[in-house]
Amino acid sequence: MFIRTCSFSLLMKLIVTGATGRIGSSVVRYCVDSPTITSVVVLSRRALPYENEFSPAQLSKLKTLILTREDFLNYPPRILSELEGADGCVWAMGSVFTPTQEVDVDYPVNAAKAFKERLMPPLKAQGKKFRYVFVSGQLVSESWATDNLWFMAEGRKTKAGGLHYTLKLDDGDAFNSYGVMTSACVMPNSLLDNRIGLSLPRTIRSVDLASALTKIATGKVTPSSRTVVHSEFRKFVD
Repeated sequence: MFIRTCSFSLLMKLIVTGATGRIGSSVVRYCVDSPTITSVVVLSRRALPYENEFSPAQLSKLKTLILTREDFLNYPPRILSELEGADGCVWAMGSVFTPTQEVDVDYPVNAAKAFKERLMPPLKAQGKKFRYVFVSGQLVSESWATDNLWFMAEGRKTKAGGLHYTLKLDDGDAFNSYGVMTSACVMPNSLLDNRIGLSLPRTIRSVDLASALTKIATGKVTPSSRTVVHSEFRKFVD
């Protein structure tokens, strides 16, 4: 069960990471086309290779900030000033296949802490919330950070650490953290993805996943729990 929020502001600013990857890029593309998103700030380690595909109207919504390692670990004022007024974040950086403690745990947890400290209070004063959506995977569980695993143990444990610590920052009030346990994401222009991927169980089109993630991050829908599994986020698709 989930709650569909009706009192939804049309003036929404969203932070996105992992925008050079499959899921993050899908979120960016969805947001620049969405009439309910007025600003998308991408935190990236490199330039976006697809920006030249966007129209002037789409580009007017998009701002890409190239962050260094120190930026991702500390969030200096010059970065936070660009993020002021943001309503939420979709954190899609990292991978269960090539995990590192820094990228998959330290980066998302430090970001969540900085956003909670600096971006959430002004929203709270207006009776609003900041929503932090940590994109994980269906092979990851918060408890698996300490479990004995036989398959992809390192990646699942590392990603589970990031999930665990970001969910702990949820204060039950104006800072809400969600862990979205994504299934296989099928890209629209991939012949192999569309012929094989969509025939498999627990797959989802990239645009549908982007729609669900954006709705959670902007408060258009409220999941029934902080950990959102495939069967639930499928209900949020347009």
